[in-house]
Amino acid sequence: MDPVTLALILGGAIIVIGFLGNYFFERTGFPDMFFLVILGMLFGPITGLVDTSSIMGLAPYLAALALVFILFDGGIAMNIYNVFTQSPIALVLAVTSFGVSVAATTFFMIFVVIPDVPLLYSVLFGTILGGSSSIVVISLASRLKVSEKCSTILSLESAITDILCIVFSLVVIEILLKNSAVDWIDIGQSIASRFSIGIVLGGIFGFLWLGTLKKVAKASYAYMLTLGVVLLSYAISESLGGSGSLCALVFGIMLGNEKEIYQMLKLGRLSDLAVDAGLRKFESEIAFLLRTFFFVYIGLIVTISSSVIVAAGVLLSFLLLLVRVGAVRLATVRCDELENEKPIMDVMMARGLAAAVLATLPLQYADPIRYPTVSSIFQALSPLYVNLTAIVILTTAMITTAGIPLLNRVSKKRSRKSKGYL
Repeated sequence: MDPVTLALILGGAIIVIGFLGNYFFERTGFPDMFFLVILGMLFGPITGLVDTSSIMGLAPYLAALALVFILFDGGIAMNIYNVFTQSPIALVLAVTSFGVSVAATTFFMIFVVIPDVPLLYSVLFGTILGGSSSIVVISLASRLKVSEKCSTILSLESAITDILCIVFSLVVIEILLKNSAVDWIDIGQSIASRFSIGIVLGGIFGFLWLGTLKKVAKASYAYMLTLGVVLLSYAISESLGGSGSLCALVFGIMLGNEKEIYQMLKLGRLSDLAVDAGLRKFESEIAFLLRTFFFVYIGLIVTISSSVIVAAGVLLSFLLLLVRVGAVRLATVRCDELENEKPIMDVMMARGLAAAVLATLPLQYADPIRYPTVSSIFQALSPLYVNLTAIVILTTAMITTAGIPLLNRVSKKRSRKSKGYL
């Protein structure tokens, strides 16, 4: 078949199945992510319709686009008052979950997978898999039947851990390249700058665009122009050393809380709002499209090279689930409001495209001429990083997709028992 025709058929099938999966999710509560990942596996490693090696280079671009618009969409759905009140819990959960995940993965790699390799190479893999995927978590949290408090905490936590994974992975690689000691001051400054610059720029761009949008809201393609500004704000934040992901999230929060912001600042007329239902629906459609293709992409990049790697990936995924339970209990120890939703928070630990992109970083340092000190080890470990990460992504996605409907059924049974129906 002609490659162009095949690409159109696959693209159309992905969108149709994405719509049907979302429809099934709304009716049953079973996340559509599972069907889309399996569809990707069917198109890629199972039938070979899509050459996996030819699309690996798309990972950074698809990751950036998906992160921007899904975080922006998640920000629009958040209430700004809940963001302020729930940020401390989300930060504690993010740091705790990231720390225990990195530690667990590092020890697993040292004692099970690569015992003869220097410690920092295991730590690197731990930072790659240290956090849940903001794309997955925000996509599911916004549509699950959980409290707004729980949804906000999970969304903020996943956005924060994405940043922690990126920063610490780059720091570990830099240490390996320089063969130097850890400078914790530099690490702290790097993290602080990414957070602060991303938040400040997101707030500034969001506030400025609210004023501009009032003047161009009735113009043709104003919605598309808004998405273009979101992309530019992400790029500017990244170029200035900030977190583009956090900038997009804060940008969305500003636009989604236009009325509340004007009330707090006592600016403008509340009847003259620029962000309408049309913009929200249009942006949601774009986020749906990217989310759908992202989940299919996860299935495409899965490569099952050996049963040993599969077993190691599955075992590591359940280890991450175990430490996740402990992190959730520790971060919410004094939060009785979330008592019934803690099991849902436990299984919202799927890894995603951020981990996949970070897993490909070592490939860039396998050149013996440019990086003689690390090239030989990275040449040997790069395929392991990519394959093991792909298995963990798929397994944790299955844990999340299977755990949510199972926990929902258990919760309904308990509710019926408490009411005396059983």
